[in-house]
Amino acid sequence: MSPSDNVLDPKTPSAPGLPRRIAIVTVGELFGGVERHILGFMPELRARNVEPTLVLFRDEELAAQARELGFLPVILPSGNISAVSAARQLAHLLRLKDIPLVHVHGYKAAVSSLLALRWHSFAIVKTEHGLPELSTGKMVTALRATLYHKLDRIATRLAGATICYVSEELKEHSRHAYAALPVAVIPNGISPIERDGLRRPQEFGAGCFNLVVVGRLEIVKGISTAVKAMASNEFTKTVHLHIIGTGPDETALRSLTRELGLVEQVHFLGFRRNVYDFIAHCNALLMPSLHEGLPYTLLEAMSLATPIIASRVGGLAEVLRDEITALLVPPGNAATLARAISRLVDNPDLGFHLANQAQQVQQEQFSVNTMTKKYLKIYSTLVSARA
Repeated sequence: MSPSDNVLDPKTPSAPGLPRRIAIVTVGELFGGVERHILGFMPELRARNVEPTLVLFRDEELAAQARELGFLPVILPSGNISAVSAARQLAHLLRLKDIPLVHVHGYKAAVSSLLALRWHSFAIVKTEHGLPELSTGKMVTALRATLYHKLDRIATRLAGATICYVSEELKEHSRHAYAALPVAVIPNGISPIERDGLRRPQEFGAGCFNLVVVGRLEIVKGISTAVKAMASNEFTKTVHLHIIGTGPDETALRSLTRELGLVEQVHFLGFRRNVYDFIAHCNALLMPSLHEGLPYTLLEAMSLATPIIASRVGGLAEVLRDEITALLVPPGNAATLARAISRLVDNPDLGFHLANQAQQVQQEQFSVNTMTKKYLKIYSTLVSARA
């Protein structure tokens, strides 16, 4: 059987088996695209009379923001030694709440759900948000990441999960690993973001052309390319780069900034809850990633009509059109990125045109309503098959 034989079509009419309750399981340690996906998705489910139970292994930012939205997360034991205990607790929760379907995000969620099947039967949906991340740490860290990735795939196959990819590129990349499993492509979506009430950050100096990068500071985000581009002679020192996020590559990026003499132009702002303020009021969002799924930062910038310069990779290349909705550049090429920045500095009308075209595409094709409907059709098919 070829992989295409197992491709699900979320556009087909849903079966009459929509679950009243589901569980969403992820780690909850970091805060990025996965976590924003979940926070945007849960209210949409509740609005359609499907009550989500959020199950986490860490009580951190995702848990805090879920509580603000009126969702009380269940926190399972987080240590590897307690994996069996966590799986038993998960199975007990699913049985107690009569939850027939679990939607997992990430390795730990997949492994725990597989183990939980020993004590309770349920369907599993897994969203693949991106490719395995490159490691900048010690060899033991890289080996651990490789092991986790392999365990993730083994658990996903053994559990017979239904795989939902956020981009076509991700589906193609994993077509051999999950050849026997049902798959679908469901792009991420967001609700419209209103600019009213979003304040210009005090970090944006008057008379400066402010660039923003948002994301976890790791090698795959290509932020070093953005820093190197700032050293170009293509533009003046009134161009500033604001880096929002934390991560394992921060020390190396700060060192690079010092080496290039850019400490007055490149600013490390750490984690910010008011990230929309920065995206809405910057002159351009940079996404110089080496690869991407379908990042929420991209959709947020499109919704806010912010000009975008992005690498021609993954979901970025699938969503954006060069010279129409964004400027696309080769990944890892600082000189080309610098020239693209210079074009927007010299031609504000170009940025305005790109941003407005991108906003229209987001509204028409990447709404949270469209995304939710597609997931519900998958849920319905799986639950009906178990009835």
